[in-house]
Amino acid sequence: MKILFLIILLISSLFALPEEFDKERYNLGEKIFENKCSQCHVKSMPIPLLMKNFIEEDNKLLNLKAPTGNEISFRLKQQLGNKDDIEFHLMETADFVNDYINNPDKAKTICLPGVIRHFDTMPSMKGKISDE
Repeated sequence: MKILFLIILLISSLFALPEEFDKERYNLGEKIFENKCSQCHVKSMPIPLLMKNFIEEDNKLLNLKAPTGNEISFRLKQQLGNKDDIEFHLMETADFVNDYINNPDKAKTICLPGVIRHFDTMPSMKGKISDE
Protein backbone atom coordinates (compact mmCIF):
# COMPACT_ATOMS: atom_id res chain seq x y z
CA MET A 1 0.00 0.00 0.00
CA LYS A 2 2.95 2.29 0.67
CA ILE A 3 4.14 2.01 -2.94
CA LEU A 4 0.64 2.72 -4.21
CA PHE A 5 0.49 5.83 -2.04
CA LEU A 6 3.83 6.99 -3.43
CA ILE A 7 2.70 6.42 -7.02
CA ILE A 8 -0.50 8.33 -6.30
CA LEU A 9 1.50 11.08 -4.67
CA LEU A 10 3.63 11.38 -7.78
CA ILE A 11 0.64 11.33 -10.14
CA SER A 12 -1.20 13.89 -8.01
CA SER A 13 1.83 16.10 -7.87
CA LEU A 14 2.06 16.27 -11.65
CA PHE A 15 -0.97 18.52 -11.56
CA ALA A 16 -0.16 20.45 -8.37
CA LEU A 17 2.08 19.59 -5.44
CA PRO A 18 0.17 20.42 -2.24
CA GLU A 19 2.18 21.76 0.68
CA GLU A 20 1.11 18.77 2.83
CA PHE A 21 3.44 16.41 0.94
CA ASP A 22 7.08 16.10 1.78
CA LYS A 23 9.71 16.11 -0.93
CA GLU A 24 11.28 12.84 0.23
CA ARG A 25 8.06 10.88 -0.37
CA TYR A 26 7.59 12.65 -3.70
CA ASN A 27 11.10 11.65 -4.82
CA LEU A 28 10.49 8.02 -3.84
CA GLY A 29 7.18 8.01 -5.71
CA GLU A 30 8.91 9.47 -8.74
CA LYS A 31 11.49 6.67 -8.69
CA ILE A 32 8.72 4.07 -8.53
CA PHE A 33 6.93 5.75 -11.44
CA GLU A 34 10.16 5.77 -13.45
CA ASN A 35 10.89 2.10 -12.68
CA LYS A 36 7.39 0.62 -12.99
CA CYS A 37 5.14 2.97 -14.96
CA SER A 38 7.25 5.00 -17.37
CA GLN A 39 7.81 2.04 -19.68
CA CYS A 40 4.30 2.79 -20.99
CA HIS A 41 3.21 6.10 -19.41
CA VAL A 42 4.94 9.37 -20.33
CA LYS A 43 5.09 11.53 -17.20
CA SER A 44 3.69 14.75 -18.65
CA MET A 45 2.94 16.51 -21.92
CA PRO A 46 1.22 19.80 -22.71
CA ILE A 47 -2.55 19.36 -22.87
CA PRO A 48 -2.93 21.22 -26.22
CA LEU A 49 -0.42 18.81 -27.77
CA LEU A 50 -2.29 15.82 -26.32
CA MET A 51 -5.61 17.15 -27.59
CA LYS A 52 -4.15 17.59 -31.07
CA ASN A 53 -2.67 14.09 -30.91
CA PHE A 54 -5.93 12.39 -29.95
CA ILE A 55 -8.57 14.57 -31.63
CA GLU A 56 -6.88 15.59 -34.87
CA GLU A 57 -4.14 13.01 -35.39
CA ASP A 58 -5.67 9.76 -34.05
CA ASN A 59 -2.59 9.24 -31.81
CA LYS A 60 -0.35 9.14 -34.87
CA LEU A 61 1.50 12.34 -33.90
CA LEU A 62 2.86 11.00 -30.60
CA ASN A 63 2.15 7.26 -30.87
CA LEU A 64 1.61 7.01 -27.12
CA LYS A 65 1.39 3.55 -25.55
CA ALA A 66 -0.78 4.71 -22.62
CA PRO A 67 -2.35 7.85 -21.16
CA THR A 68 0.17 10.33 -19.76
CA GLY A 69 0.68 10.88 -16.04
CA ASN A 70 -0.78 14.37 -16.18
CA GLU A 71 -3.90 13.07 -17.98
CA ILE A 72 -4.38 10.42 -15.32
CA SER A 73 -3.72 12.88 -12.50
CA PHE A 74 -6.24 15.37 -13.86
CA ARG A 75 -8.92 12.71 -14.28
CA LEU A 76 -8.27 11.22 -10.81
CA LYS A 77 -8.76 14.66 -9.30
CA GLN A 78 -11.96 15.20 -11.28
CA GLN A 79 -13.52 11.78 -10.74
CA LEU A 80 -12.62 10.60 -7.25
CA GLY A 81 -13.14 11.72 -3.69
CA ASN A 82 -13.76 15.16 -2.25
CA LYS A 83 -11.44 17.88 -3.48
CA ASP A 84 -11.83 19.70 -0.14
CA ASP A 85 -10.63 16.68 1.85
CA ILE A 86 -7.17 15.76 0.56
CA GLU A 87 -6.78 12.77 2.91
CA PHE A 88 -10.09 11.23 1.79
CA HIS A 89 -9.22 11.95 -1.84
CA LEU A 90 -5.87 10.19 -1.46
CA MET A 91 -7.50 7.16 0.20
CA GLU A 92 -10.10 6.88 -2.57
CA THR A 93 -7.40 7.34 -5.20
CA ALA A 94 -5.17 4.72 -3.57
CA ASP A 95 -8.05 2.22 -3.52
CA PHE A 96 -8.88 2.94 -7.17
CA VAL A 97 -5.27 2.72 -8.38
CA ASN A 98 -4.64 -0.45 -6.36
CA ASP A 99 -7.69 -2.10 -7.88
CA TYR A 100 -6.98 -0.85 -11.40
CA ILE A 101 -3.29 -1.78 -11.61
CA ASN A 102 -3.98 -5.26 -10.24
CA ASN A 103 -7.24 -5.85 -12.14
CA PRO A 104 -7.22 -3.52 -15.15
CA ASP A 105 -10.44 -3.22 -17.09
CA LYS A 106 -11.42 -0.53 -19.59
CA ALA A 107 -14.89 -0.49 -18.03
CA LYS A 108 -13.31 0.99 -14.88
CA THR A 109 -11.23 3.64 -16.65
CA ILE A 110 -11.31 7.27 -15.61
CA CYS A 111 -9.88 8.44 -18.93
CA LEU A 112 -11.98 10.10 -21.60
CA PRO A 113 -13.39 7.74 -24.25
CA GLY A 114 -11.65 9.74 -27.00
CA VAL A 115 -8.31 9.06 -25.31
CA ILE A 116 -8.72 5.50 -24.01
CA ARG A 117 -9.93 4.14 -27.38
CA HIS A 118 -6.34 4.45 -28.63
CA PHE A 119 -4.98 1.97 -26.08
CA ASP A 120 -5.25 -1.68 -25.20
CA THR A 121 -6.09 -2.55 -21.61
CA MET A 122 -2.93 -2.34 -19.56
CA PRO A 123 -1.35 -5.56 -18.32
CA SER A 124 -1.96 -6.41 -14.67
CA MET A 125 0.77 -5.30 -12.30
CA LYS A 126 -0.26 -7.95 -9.76
CA GLY A 127 2.93 -9.31 -8.21
CA LYS A 128 5.08 -6.66 -9.91
CA ILE A 129 4.49 -3.89 -7.38
CA SER A 130 4.70 -4.75 -3.71
CA ASP A 131 3.13 -3.00 -0.73
CA GLU A 132 6.60 -2.30 0.61
